[in-house]
Amino acid sequence: MKTPYIYFLLSLSLFVLSCNSNESNSEEKKETKVNENQIILTKTQFENGDFELGTVDTIEFSNRFRVTGMIDVPPENRASVSSFFEGYVSKTTLLIGDRVKKGDLLVTLENPEFIKLQQTYLENLSQLEYLESEFNRKKNLLEDLVISEKVFQKAKSDYLTTKASVSGLEKTLQLMNVPLDKVRKGNLNSEIHIYAPLSGKISKLNISQGTFVNKSMRMMEILDTDHVHLELDVFEKDIMKVKEEQPLTFKLPEQTDEEFMAHVKLVGAEISSNRTVKVHAHPDDDNQNFAVGMYVEAFFNDNPRKHLALPQTAFVEKNNKQYVLKLIEDANGDYTFEPVLVKTSDPQNGFQPILNEDEIATDDQFLIKGGFDIFDGASGGHDH
Repeated sequence: MKTPYIYFLLSLSLFVLSCNSNESNSEEKKETKVNENQIILTKTQFENGDFELGTVDTIEFSNRFRVTGMIDVPPENRASVSSFFEGYVSKTTLLIGDRVKKGDLLVTLENPEFIKLQQTYLENLSQLEYLESEFNRKKNLLEDLVISEKVFQKAKSDYLTTKASVSGLEKTLQLMNVPLDKVRKGNLNSEIHIYAPLSGKISKLNISQGTFVNKSMRMMEILDTDHVHLELDVFEKDIMKVKEEQPLTFKLPEQTDEEFMAHVKLVGAEISSNRTVKVHAHPDDDNQNFAVGMYVEAFFNDNPRKHLALPQTAFVEKNNKQYVLKLIEDANGDYTFEPVLVKTSDPQNGFQPILNEDEIATDDQFLIKGGFDIFDGASGGHDH
């Protein structure tokens, strides 16, 4: 009585095998056809798979070497603001990042000693008028032999000494930006003004309302960022490859992957203790919002050579070898590709060179997008 049961198991097994066979056939229809040395894509697969064809271009490649540095400004575009005189900050409205123009009022300092200095100037100025008159009078008396040489020399000495004192006080008041004409009219002031020596942005600020400022204390720093440059450190082994006016590219890795163009302006003449030489370069685009102190990676090109090249996405790797997929037939709605073994080197600007150029024709078409997704199923490449 086991016979019906055996028939049932046999029928079930045949049904499962049939299902598996149908699923397998269905999968085969969906997969890319891969022969030993060819890859075939249907038109539908090509259009739905976001694939793309292209031909080789002639691109210039070079041995790039990398250096580092920072964004900076020339010395004449950087100013430290200080005072020759001590005083308390009585007025300032500036913040870091504020833009000022040359001659703008930055800080007002106040000190009662400023009034005393102006008073001393007025006293000496008044005394000078009297001494000058005495000097001229006694000079005439000496010519008429009325007074002795000694009396004349005393008058001359007093006059010249006071004249020198007045001249020195005038220079001091000018350094204080005190208008002399107002002082001569008796308008004395306990405040002095500090003005911007150049146009730019406030980059550092060390004072606030009421701060006591010592002589030569750096109150703030102004940077003119309209003309920034690159201050690069080039290693000794590479410095002979760098020349004035040589082009280079640079990027700000902390900010963006975008590359900018620049050119070498000056090459230093001294090797530092860390075996580098300073190279001064100017960006080609001054309109970028570069901030002083930004970290820079720069790249120089050495020994440029032209090669046939394809986009970097056209290259696929298998068994540590590089291949490109060459279109050998476009017929009956199918695209047939042949993996071609190529010699290449590092990519530059999105392109990768083909060093065995004799084996590539300029009118050959290649799969320049999507090859990585299908090449893994290929069993190997065709060595030309």
